[in-house]
Amino acid sequence: MSTAEPTGTATSKKWHQRLGPGLITACVVIGPGSILTSSNVGGRYGYSLSWVVVVAVVFMLVYMSMGARLGVSVNQSAGSLIAERLGRWFAVLIGISVFFISAAFQFGNNLGVHYALTTYLDVNYLIVIFNALAIGFLLAFKNMYKALEKLMMAFVGLMLVAFAANLIISGPRFGEWFSGFIPSGENQFSLSVLALVGTTFVVSAAFFQSYLVRQKGWSKNELRDGIVDVRVGAFIMAAITLMLMATPATVFYPDFQHERTATESVDSKTVTLIIDDSNATDYQRVRKNAEAETDWKTGEPKWAVVMSSSEFEEKYPDADSRPKTEPRGFKDLPEIGTSLQPLFGSIGPTLFFLGVFAAAYSSFLVNSMIGGFILADGLGIGHKPEDKWPKIFTISVLMIGMLVGLYCIVVLELKTSPVMLIVSAQAATVLASPVVAGTLLWLTSRKDIMGENVNTPLQLTLGIIGLILLLVMSANLAYYTVIPKIQALLAA
Repeated sequence: MSTAEPTGTATSKKWHQRLGPGLITACVVIGPGSILTSSNVGGRYGYSLSWVVVVAVVFMLVYMSMGARLGVSVNQSAGSLIAERLGRWFAVLIGISVFFISAAFQFGNNLGVHYALTTYLDVNYLIVIFNALAIGFLLAFKNMYKALEKLMMAFVGLMLVAFAANLIISGPRFGEWFSGFIPSGENQFSLSVLALVGTTFVVSAAFFQSYLVRQKGWSKNELRDGIVDVRVGAFIMAAITLMLMATPATVFYPDFQHERTATESVDSKTVTLIIDDSNATDYQRVRKNAEAETDWKTGEPKWAVVMSSSEFEEKYPDADSRPKTEPRGFKDLPEIGTSLQPLFGSIGPTLFFLGVFAAAYSSFLVNSMIGGFILADGLGIGHKPEDKWPKIFTISVLMIGMLVGLYCIVVLELKTSPVMLIVSAQAATVLASPVVAGTLLWLTSRKDIMGENVNTPLQLTLGIIGLILLLVMSANLAYYTVIPKIQALLAA
C-alpha cells in the first residue's frame, strides 16, 4: 500500500542505511503488553483475528508516515510547532499526557525484563542493573541516536529469530491462517479486537517518529528513505505480532475455546478450570491436557480443581450465585513461555524468553525516551539528544518504572498490580491518544506547514478513520474499564 508520494530524490544508499526510525518505533510497539495480548487472542480465537493486525498496522503505517513527513518538512521540532500554532499550553498538555502514560506503563516493561530473566535466575533486583545500563546508555554516547539505532536493529533481529523459531516448531496450519485474514466470525468485534488494535496502533510512538527522523538527520530530499523505513518498520510490527498470535493459535486453539476459569475462594487462590463437556471427544482431550499442566513457579498442578461445565452447573444450580467465570487465557508471560515446554522441550521457552527480553528491553528504552523528549519539547526546554532536559525526563520515566516494578516484585510479590497507577494511566490514555492523533493529523493536513508533503486525500481519509477508531477505543476504555475501576476505588 502506498502511503505517500515523497518529493525527495532517490538515494544511492544501501538498503540497511535507509532504515532506522521505523525500526525503533517497531521496537516500542512490540512490548510485554502486546506479547500478552497477541498470545491471548491467538489462544482464544485461533487465527481468525489475523486481519485485525493488518488493519491496525495500516493505520499505524499511515500515522508513522505523517510523523516522518512532518519531521523532514519543517525546520523546528513538533513541540515548538504546536506551541506556535496552537499555544504553549496545548504543547504542554500533550507533553504531560504522553510523559504520564510512558511513566505509568514503564513498569510493565520492567516486569517483562524481570519475567524473562527470573524464569532462569531467581533474583528480584535484576531490573536495577538494567535500568542503570539504560541510564548509562543515555549519558555515555555522544551520538545517542546512532547507538540506539544499532541496538534496536539487534533487538529486532533477536525477536524475529526467537518468535519465528517458536512458530516453525509449532507447525502452523497455513490453510486456517490464510483464512484468518478475511474478516468473518462471531467474535470479530469483541473487546479482544480493540485490545489487539490498541497494542499495535500506538499513536504516541507514531508522533515520536517526527523526532527520530530529525535525529537521523534526514532532509526533504531523503523523504523517500523515510517512507521506505516506515514501511519496513510497519512490516516488522505486523510480522512479529502475527507470529506471536499464530504460535498459541497453533498450540492452544481450540482447547482454550472449551475452557473457562472461576475463582472460588476469597483469597483468590482456589482457581477452578471449567471444561465444556457437550462434546465428549473434545472434553476428554482437553481435560487430559489440563490435568497435566503445572504452575511455572512451583511445579505443582496448575489448577486447584478441574471440572466439567455440567458439574459446575450442578454445584451451583442458581446462576446468580455462581462464581464469576471468564474465558481461559494467559495471566502473565512466564505462563506463555513455560506452557510451550511439553511440546517444544527446553528450547521453546528459552527462545520465547529471549524474544520477550528483546521486546521488553527495547520498548523499555524507547518508551522512556518518548515520554521524556515529548515533555521537554512541550515545555520548550529541549528536544535534541544532546539537550539536558530530555535526558532528565527520560531518566525520570526509567526511575518511576523501576520503582513501581520493584514494588510489584518485592512488596506485592507479583500477586496484584498497582491499581491506582493503572487506572490513572488508562484515564490519561483516554484523553491523550485521540488528542495526539488529531494534532498530528491536523498539522500534516496543512499545506502552509507541510508544503508539497501535505496529506493526500487517501492519507487524510485513512487518518480520519484512524482517529475515529481511537475515539471509539478511548470511549470503550473509559466506559468498561476506567469508570468501573474508579467507582470501585471510591467505594472501597
